[in-house]
Amino acid sequence: MISDRGRNFLSNLVKTINELCQTSHILTTAYHPQTNGFTERINKTLAVMLSMYTDVEQKNWDTVLPFVTFTYNSAKQNSTGFSPFFLIYGRNIPTPLDVILPHNNDQDHDDSYVQQLITRSEEARQLAKIHIKDAQASDKRRYDARHRSVSYEIGDLVWVYTSIRKVGLSEKQLSRYFGPYRITRQMSEVTYEVDRMETDKKRRKLKDVVHVLRIKPYYEPKKRLGEEQHVVVSRRPVTRSQTRKQRDAVL
Repeated sequence: MISDRGRNFLSNLVKTINELCQTSHILTTAYHPQTNGFTERINKTLAVMLSMYTDVEQKNWDTVLPFVTFTYNSAKQNSTGFSPFFLIYGRNIPTPLDVILPHNNDQDHDDSYVQQLITRSEEARQLAKIHIKDAQASDKRRYDARHRSVSYEIGDLVWVYTSIRKVGLSEKQLSRYFGPYRITRQMSEVTYEVDRMETDKKRRKLKDVVHVLRIKPYYEPKKRLGEEQHVVVSRRPVTRSQTRKQRDAVL
């Protein structure tokens, strides 16, 4: 089972149920939706679809939700080549037009039709698996073309990216990296356990498990500011026309 780090998933009740069912529980890292990409992709798609039909006050989303889910389940997906409804039931979803028009009800009780339905659904699922593997291989090639490996050692100081919002302040101008954090353990090839050097009000060390994409090396702010203040001065004489152009560009 894959879930985020919400309190409801970290409770003793869920832990006990997983132990009784012999289920392994994998937790995602914060601010990294790729860990549970399928669920996050569906949530994003449904949110975009709901935003097209909800009113200004956003109070009618629950009445629109059945129509949105019907549309999603009946739509053909590019990755599988079939609609979600077809992969489960082996037939297309009935529309209001199919209900209005007369059709043969005896077909539902025919043994040959049931066997044909089972065979068709199984063939569609096997074909969907092939399509999904092809789509994943294409995405992997696109990702590997611009990916570079980054690794850190235990004890390294790093900045950690954290998305925040503050009322009355511009989100674009807020600082996104906080630290310094010290790397205490490497969980996997792409995840690290970090420990903040500072303590909170209760004198506790703040620990977290983060993805490598949220980490960058830590440098002293003074050194970094000093490096940014280097200015290259040109020895070439500046004419009056160039000075006027520079002034107009600033204005």
